[in-house]
Amino acid sequence: MTETDLKVLAVVPARGGSKGIPRKNVRLMAGKPLIAYVLIALQQAETVGRVVVSTDDEEIRAVALRYDAEVIARPAALAGDAITLDPVIAHAVEQVEADGYVPDVVLTVQPTSPLLRPETIDRAVRLLVESGAETVISVVNETHLAWGYDDEGRAVPLYEKRVNRQQLPQRLKETGGVFASRREIVTPQGRIGHDVRLLELDPIEGLDIDSVADWWVAEKALNRRRIVFRVDGSREIGMGHVYRALTLAGHLLDHELLFLMREDHPAGVDLVRASHYPVQTFERDPVTALAGARPDIVINDILDTELDYVRALRDHGWFVVNFEDLGPGNHAAHLVVNALYNPRYPEPHMVWGVQYADLRDEFYSAPFKIVKPDVRRVLVTFGGADPGNLTAKALDALASLPGTFEVQVILGLAYGPREALRQRIAALGPRFELREQVRDMSRRIHAADVVITSAGRTAYEVAAIGTPCVVLCQNAREQRHLFALAENGFINLGLGSDVPAELLRETLRRVIDDFEGRQLMSQRMLAADVRGGTARVVRLILDAYRAFESERERQ
Repeated sequence: MTETDLKVLAVVPARGGSKGIPRKNVRLMAGKPLIAYVLIALQQAETVGRVVVSTDDEEIRAVALRYDAEVIARPAALAGDAITLDPVIAHAVEQVEADGYVPDVVLTVQPTSPLLRPETIDRAVRLLVESGAETVISVVNETHLAWGYDDEGRAVPLYEKRVNRQQLPQRLKETGGVFASRREIVTPQGRIGHDVRLLELDPIEGLDIDSVADWWVAEKALNRRRIVFRVDGSREIGMGHVYRALTLAGHLLDHELLFLMREDHPAGVDLVRASHYPVQTFERDPVTALAGARPDIVINDILDTELDYVRALRDHGWFVVNFEDLGPGNHAAHLVVNALYNPRYPEPHMVWGVQYADLRDEFYSAPFKIVKPDVRRVLVTFGGADPGNLTAKALDALASLPGTFEVQVILGLAYGPREALRQRIAALGPRFELREQVRDMSRRIHAADVVITSAGRTAYEVAAIGTPCVVLCQNAREQRHLFALAENGFINLGLGSDVPAELLRETLRRVIDDFEGRQLMSQRMLAADVRGGTARVVRLILDAYRAFESERERQ
């Protein structure tokens, strides 16, 4: 018996009655009837020649026909709660053979295995044929330290010695996913021969829907998508894009995530790896690298994209999301999200504004700032790279001011002249403190009375807490950011490299001395209400992708 002339019959037994979950087999799971998933998998399997559903239920019959399966009416005598599957499968085989189709292999595939893959069905058939076995049964590994009860109701261990799981005898549970038998051993009394092989599945694929909890897990798994973040970080381009991608990834853990990053930007790569997300690097062509990753969704956080690049992503059938993209590629993306500035030519697939600001989780639970009359601490932080070295400029201005306030400087991962700054701060004395790569930025922003930063994502973090803030823009692009302005409570001095030292010094002096002015700044920041943006962005991406997927299915 070879695969080319093999006749494989798949029988899906589906009763109408279900006590645990009413109408289980036809209830919608992630938009499709539960039974539809195994019927689709069987239709896609290369080895299966014929698919039949054995049922006593008219609604199941209608759904089975809709998904191109044949239907065999199950007699009432075989539809009771106490009836095992053996006579049901034998009856279905006999009905098919009466029509002249005599199978070599009979598959039993339960409709309660919605995560079963077509290739797994093919693996079961090929294992049966190539091994010469009489039966192949899909299983999952449930090896654990287990307990039971003795005849007197006392708890007793079901193991001889407490050892690690790997050292215990294997305990493999049938999944109901695939049960492959040679035709000659299928009888009303059984489907298991003497030579049995086991096909081990991972726990998710092997999930059998028996409870509401099983249903919830399966629906989560069916909605899982492969999402690739195309993002880079370095001293030259900053680290804000990487931090945003990491924030979004933390809200997308239900999905399979991958970061695709340029090999020649190691600072960003190191940050993602330190956050324990999978990273794939590339040298030249990101589209080829993406093709190998097989994404459903590509999230670009690389600023301005080229039209040919985005079109190439779309030609592969991927859903494309771009952040802060003002390049020609933004017209071809499926969704463009821009919290920092308005697009030049607004289109239906573009959203913008403060409501789409992304914040790390720590800022959602952080307390709001209560502005006090005296300034006791000033925080200086310019993100991951600070390519214009505005940290040093702000430090010089603060060092020239009178007062007893403390100054805390926080450096990012990619800051360049680190050693020179360390020496400078050490020379300024104990009022000045240097911190690097902190993990509690929300606490430090809240502890400060004044913050000096750039017009990027940190401005949103400051506004979420309400600490008065002076802004120096890193570059001309940041000057176009429309949030860190006076109406939202900021003092924005423009391009940091062009700000005269005396203007910066005088501005800081006035802010420190003006209690009522700082109160007004804080009130305006909090009125902007930036909390909630990350969850809003995640919902937007997933809802837009579902609409895209539905439209593709209709076509």
